[in-house]
Amino acid sequence: MSNLRNLFLLSLGVIATHGEDSFASSLHEKAQGQSVPQSLIVKMKRNTSVWGLNAQLATMSLDSRSVGAISEVEALHGALDQGATKLLRFAAGLTSKEAAKKLQSSGLVEWAQPNYYLSIFKTEEELNGSVELFRGFDILKNGFDILQTANPPFQSPIDEPAENLGDPLMGELWGLERTRANLAWEAQPGSRDIIVADIDTGVDYNHEDLNQNMWEGVGYDFADKDAFPFDGHGHGTHTSGTIAGVGGNGIGVSGVAQKASIMAVRFIGDQGYGTTADAILSIDYAVANGARVLSNSWGGTPEEDDSLNIALKESIERAAEADVLFVAAAGNDGADNDSRPLYPAAYDVENIITVAATNDRDRRSFFSNYGAESVDLGAPGSNILSAVPGNKYQKNSGTSMACPHVAGLAALILAERPELTALEVKEIILSTVDPFPALQGITVTGGLMNVQAALEGARQFDR
Repeated sequence: MSNLRNLFLLSLGVIATHGEDSFASSLHEKAQGQSVPQSLIVKMKRNTSVWGLNAQLATMSLDSRSVGAISEVEALHGALDQGATKLLRFAAGLTSKEAAKKLQSSGLVEWAQPNYYLSIFKTEEELNGSVELFRGFDILKNGFDILQTANPPFQSPIDEPAENLGDPLMGELWGLERTRANLAWEAQPGSRDIIVADIDTGVDYNHEDLNQNMWEGVGYDFADKDAFPFDGHGHGTHTSGTIAGVGGNGIGVSGVAQKASIMAVRFIGDQGYGTTADAILSIDYAVANGARVLSNSWGGTPEEDDSLNIALKESIERAAEADVLFVAAAGNDGADNDSRPLYPAAYDVENIITVAATNDRDRRSFFSNYGAESVDLGAPGSNILSAVPGNKYQKNSGTSMACPHVAGLAALILAERPELTALEVKEIILSTVDPFPALQGITVTGGLMNVQAALEGARQFDR
């Protein structure tokens, strides 16, 4: 039984050598208000340097001993004359929350907050092996070897086939049939001119069913600070396969968009968590490098005090200003995001689309979060077959699997009408959903995404 349990954890991308229970617990905690020790994200006042901040602290009643000497770890955004956002380290024995409140109340900075941990979503039911997820072993290629060569170079893709060869695992992709994606591809399979950033655990960019659709720059790894955003976990490869697994190549699966450019942006490490600072860098990088859509199957619940949860929201607002759509997974706690916000899904920012998960019995997936005001629509999220590292495929469940369905749909709409704004794409997606009784009253639209209807809506959309 223990061997089967370890296989199950490996299928979720959990490294069993860390201990099943202790690892599951620590992963959950890192998304629930935990933060990097002695680490702060601070928005400086204009023309204030870190040296200048230390000098001011030393002359105030809130002296340098209150938060310790401060040093800069990394610049996150903005120039000195604009009020730069920086990642700082402090030396005193305060908690990050205490230090942030002291610094913020001093008036020496615009704001300060802890550098929170963020993670991919896991549920107690998943870690215990729920029936719904356990069926995920019934696939053609099962699991993957997590001990792979680190940071392999990107292999240039071969020419795509001259004719559509079909995809042998298409019959397993119930979500594409349910959302009528398979009926839309003849008219609009997508375009590699549209870049979708999968901000996640990285991507196996040499995978047989993804390589052809990788962005020419591949992406970046903010977890390890290098140019090889390779996925040693599995989560990001799986979400990328749903966004834009190559369609019609005679191999494996298809994404919602059969053609798109996948930008691999890794800030979540192989153990399933990353930091707010690296998430900010990831979002800004994707926007600066031409991504039109950001797919985000991760999050956390940093604090009840939202005044200490500012930096990530500001980065999403910058994406909105740059006309970039931000698609977010609703979370896997089976909870109401209206009353128990999970971020980034529950931020009130106009370019966010938040996605709940549904199953093949037309119900809300038991684990899926919801929210009549904060969760927009549903998409398939239970027993979703997609790519995993090593040219393999497996079924996973979660709102993490629902989110990339909507990101792929956004890519198709932009391929059809590239001149549309992010907010117009959002409007089209939300206004063309299929009525879905299990989501009515607990999501904004009460509906399930409909690819065929959304593309028709895009064609008819009058600007």
